[in-house]
Parts: sequence; C-alpha cells; structure tokens
Amino acid sequence: AMTSLTPFESILLAVFFGGHVFILWMIVAIPLYLILPYWIFYPMVGMYALTLFSGAEYTGKWEWPLIKNGVLPNVAIKYFDMSLLCDDDIKLDASKKFLFGVHPHGIFPYGGIVLYASESPLLKRFPGLSIHPCGATVIFKVPILREYLLWTGHLDATRKSVERALSKDKNIGIVIGGEAEVLQTENGKERCVILGREGFVRMALKHKATLVPLYAFGVNDTFTIDKTSGYWLRYHIQRALKLAIPVYWGWMGTPLPHKKKITVAVGTPIEPPAEVKLDAKGNPDPELVSKYHGMYVKALQEAFDKHKAAAGYKDRELELLQAPKRKKKGSGKPKKA
Repeated sequence: AMTSLTPFESILLAVFFGGHVFILWMIVAIPLYLILPYWIFYPMVGMYALTLFSGAEYTGKWEWPLIKNGVLPNVAIKYFDMSLLCDDDIKLDASKKFLFGVHPHGIFPYGGIVLYASESPLLKRFPGLSIHPCGATVIFKVPILREYLLWTGHLDATRKSVERALSKDKNIGIVIGGEAEVLQTENGKERCVILGREGFVRMALKHKATLVPLYAFGVNDTFTIDKTSGYWLRYHIQRALKLAIPVYWGWMGTPLPHKKKITVAVGTPIEPPAEVKLDAKGNPDPELVSKYHGMYVKALQEAFDKHKAAAGYKDRELELLQAPKRKKKGSGKPKKA
C-alpha cells in the first residue's frame, strides 16, 4: 500500500508539485498587490527582479542543503512511493563523475526527483553521490519555482552551464527528451525522444563522465493527457519558443498529479574511454560520439526491457523517437524509429 501524507505534507504537495506551479507566483503576487501599500509592493518586486540576474542557475551557488534534506522534495518521494530497480553488479562510485540521463520527461519530470531528494532510493542505494539536475532556461524565469530549483541544486541545461559543472567534477542529471518529449507524452505509452540527440554524450566524453540511463516507470500516467486538442499549434509553439504546452489534468480534474507509483530503473553505466582526443574546437570525434550514443540507447532499452515487469508494466514497449532538427524550420513531428 502506498504511504499516506500528513496534512502538512499534503499542503506542500498541493503547493509545489501540481500543474499550477507556473502560475504560483500570480497566486502569491495578486493578494500582496491588493494588501500592501504601493511604496512597499513595488520596491519589493524590484528587489526580487534583481535576483533574476544573479546567475545562480549557472553556478549552483544558491543550493541549500536544508531544503534538499527537508520535507519539501521528499514529499514527492513519499507521494509517488518512489522505488529503485537496479542490478546488484551496478556500482556508482562517488569518487567518479557521472552524467545521468533521465527518461521519460512526462508532463513533469517527477523521475528526476530521485537525483536530489535526501530520501531518494537512488541516493540511499549509492550514498555519497551529489547530483545537480538540469532544467530548461525558461523555468528559471518563473518566480517561486525558480527558488525551489535553485535551493535544490538545479542548474540551467545550457551547454555552457553543463560543461562548466562537469569541468568542476560535478555530477549532472539531464532529462534528455526535453520539451519535445512533453508533447509526445501519452497515457499508456512509453516514449523517449533520444535518436539524434547526441549533445549530452559529446559533453560526457569531453569531460570523461560516466553515462548512466535512468527510466522512471509511471511518470507518463501521473496526469490524464489530451493529445489531440490544438496539437498542431502547440507543436509549433514548442519548436519556436522551446516551450511545451500540453493539455492535461490530474486528481479529480485538478492540477494535482494522480497518486501513481514511480519506479526508477538504473541502466548499465557506460564508462568513457581512457583517452578521448579532442579537435581544435575541444570536441570529441563525431564517430566516437555516435558510437557511445548507440551504447547509451542500448543500455536504456535493456534497462527498460529487463525491469518493466517488476515495475508493473510488462505489456509496455519502449518507443524511441527521432529528435526534431533544431535548425530546420517546418519539419514534421518526431517519428517513430
């Protein structure tokens, strides 16, 4: 049986882990605007706006262990009854450097919570690991959500930010499918936008980080999803603005996610070669990148197939989708391999 939340935990879940999180700042700001005198409200907004230029999302300098170790992120671990499936022979030595790939994105990438919450089954299995999850640039512009991400050690998922972290021997977690995968999310389906998406492999090889695929069963069913309404418009908004706008609802039609168990399967780690030759621009050979990308995809597929029955999804098949071409306009929606 799944664990019940205390009233306080239920409030935290309702505030921070629902689909309304992107407008949470409005829910807070409007009452303050109505209550506070203008000579207090506007300077307060101005002072907050200055923090948006702190650059904390590129450095992780606002990480607050008190939050990571506290009740807030662990509410989600408890609500989704998160557990781990991992072969006994998999070892993640905390002295090494890792780049974790998280799949799938779902409407919200709840599987990524295992990267940083102190009660995470991943961190309990491999004590000593400290991982910085990465998120899309746009979510660091959303007040309140921004603070949650920064306090829990999240970094901007730009190449420059990720490479800076890897160069400083930090462990990184990336939801590989990104916003393109959000629009491919469908109840009862398991899809990964992974084919042709090699940038994370290139960075891992360049900085000699071990690649580790993670697959979170259950994430795609945490919300009820409407795939058809306005899909064409939403797809082109996603392509133009790198912003996914899915149509979904949760528990009893609210923005709260359904109480669905999430089980994270750990794939076989892929060690970098002893020597990686870099070209004049500091990048590894494209053929080597493609080879290791293929190894990663194989490890992801094997982890899915091996653990799906134990996770309760024995009849599901993993669909590997082609990533949209970033520089070409007018391309169609991702196709199945």
